[in-house]
Amino acid sequence: MNPVVIIGGGPAGIASAAHLAERGVETVLIERSKHLGGRAASFFYSQMDEEVDYGQHVLMRCCTRSLDLLRLLGQEDAVSFQPSLHVPMRSETKRGKITSNPLPGALHLLPSLLAYRFLSLPARINAVRAGLSLLLQDPGDVSFGKWLSVHGQKERVIATLWDPICVATLNARARDASARMARLVFQRGFFRRHGADIGLFTRPLSQIFASAIPYIESHQGRVHLETPVNRIIVDRGRAHGVELASGEIIEAHAIISAVPPHDLTPLLPSQQFLASLDRIAYAPIVNVHLWFDRSIMDEPFIIAIDSRIQAVFDVSTAHRERDKHHIVISQSAATDWIDMPVASIVDISLSELRKLLPRGQRADLIDSLVIKSRFATFVPSPGAGALRPATTTPIVGLFLAGDYTTTGWPSTIEGAVRSGFSAAISLLARR
Repeated sequence: MNPVVIIGGGPAGIASAAHLAERGVETVLIERSKHLGGRAASFFYSQMDEEVDYGQHVLMRCCTRSLDLLRLLGQEDAVSFQPSLHVPMRSETKRGKITSNPLPGALHLLPSLLAYRFLSLPARINAVRAGLSLLLQDPGDVSFGKWLSVHGQKERVIATLWDPICVATLNARARDASARMARLVFQRGFFRRHGADIGLFTRPLSQIFASAIPYIESHQGRVHLETPVNRIIVDRGRAHGVELASGEIIEAHAIISAVPPHDLTPLLPSQQFLASLDRIAYAPIVNVHLWFDRSIMDEPFIIAIDSRIQAVFDVSTAHRERDKHHIVISQSAATDWIDMPVASIVDISLSELRKLLPRGQRADLIDSLVIKSRFATFVPSPGAGALRPATTTPIVGLFLAGDYTTTGWPSTIEGAVRSGFSAAISLLARR
């Protein structure tokens, strides 16, 4: 029997290949770049002699399928989790936090919400009431921002409590996100004790995902890097192979496409079943890497409040590199940043960072690097869920994987991994 060909070596493609390999299916994983990982990959930055992730990714403990994949690849130590949820929040004048307490269910957040220093006591109480409403009833597929307003949440509360969580988990502000998708994040993460515990990757992402190569090859599979695919060969409604850019043809029993929609459509002779994807909007992410001559953080990460920057991570501490002081500022929903000149981005980031971190005022900047991703994730807006395609397609033998498919999750590593497992399971059910 011909192998299963998987196009795309990001988390979705890796999950598909690993799941099939584990079950004795011969697989061929094809990736056009030098590394596995897709958008969750890294590259060598010679200026600082360091491997740098394209994007700053984290997991929550509710990301169970991502953890399953890491265990399958022998990478259990690739993520370091907090013992319990602890999110440091800082402004120029205040420090606050969202923490978990030993209380059942969603009540574990209650003490920290009632003590949340960035809001008045009446606003905190109103926020708790809104959270309980979100927990107890389906808000519908409406704007989360509008839903919050209806439930008594003023602009200040949305800006300092709900938006930081939405931006970090959905790459969208509350006004742009579906209330139903926001509820999923809160239900599976923050409303469950330990569900939202933060896990930071302990080494560069491409090093982690490179472990898929020996795993697949030890199960009679193959991995081709730096191998672009020219087209998917479809004959009489059935996909039966791929043509590489080199002209080589690989016959396939079935094909899993694990590439983004804009990369998939040129590979197919007909894309009518993907037409709805044109109506899904995408949001940018900008990551600002800063290297200092000394340590400037006393937490592994912070969330900024009343600041032009959002989330700040101490990469060197997460990667256990004591001889470097590498900070990354992750700007999600970065519409205002994506077209800004790099020099301006660095200047603003440095200025805002030094307001939040007093030790940063005494540190000298050694180097900086700005990485822009214009189409980083799809926007989980109201109605977007109905536009996301299923794993199966009208083309026999062609399956879809990717965070844009109907996973029920937002555009994250977890969503991608879930889609990869789902595609593999669907394929096995039809063999």
